[in-house]
Amino acid sequence: MTDFQLISKELTQGLQLKYVPVGVTLFLENGPLPDHIPYTTENFKSYCQALVQAGEGKTLFIKKEQMGCKLGTLVLGFETDMEDFLDDGVLEKYGVGLFASEEASAKTLLKSTYLEKGKTQAALIAPLAAFPDPPQVVVFTADSEQVMWLLYAVNYERGGRMDLPQSGGALGGCSDITAWPLLHARANVTFLGLGCRVKSAVDASHLMMGIPGGMLKKVHRNILAMAKPIAMLKNAGNRR
Repeated sequence: MTDFQLISKELTQGLQLKYVPVGVTLFLENGPLPDHIPYTTENFKSYCQALVQAGEGKTLFIKKEQMGCKLGTLVLGFETDMEDFLDDGVLEKYGVGLFASEEASAKTLLKSTYLEKGKTQAALIAPLAAFPDPPQVVVFTADSEQVMWLLYAVNYERGGRMDLPQSGGALGGCSDITAWPLLHARANVTFLGLGCRVKSAVDASHLMMGIPGGMLKKVHRNILAMAKPIAMLKNAGNRR
């Protein structure tokens, strides 16, 4: 059995993370639910806010009605009616001045990554250490230097160019680092977007990175293997 408490501790300490690694598992409609975790009664502004709060230590088991952001629940497969939500999202993004036209706003949302609609009934969003079994996705809320090391860890054996698909300044937490890694079994980073940052209140210097749960052991192993260069950069920073 994998010791997720140890992995979480070593990643948090090794990278000096402010937010602990977070696991995410989505439960399918009509499928079994964990019988040992009660639903969270709290409501959230968005899925991104739930990620940040889990990074601060909360275990959250939530339904779509509690997630606040309808675009987030749409991306994660909670909604059956996509069109109305997408139309509202297009007008919202255009209305606040993020895009020069409704067409540009619509193109951004329509080309993002979505899970199959209407198939998700609940989400477990919790500190990695709270998981007895591997989560589907592991999310890191981290500053740019910490994300750099995580990307090194992903690419440690393979090397070469890394393609990091971006949603274009919208749907960062739900699409870029949850739906995309889940569907493509690859890591990705998001710079988030206006709505993501306003609702989550994440630090201005922080990004989010998502990896498939099956990649966690490799990332953990490789972060430990890079202890020397991580310390080198840390020491260089202390001399400035």
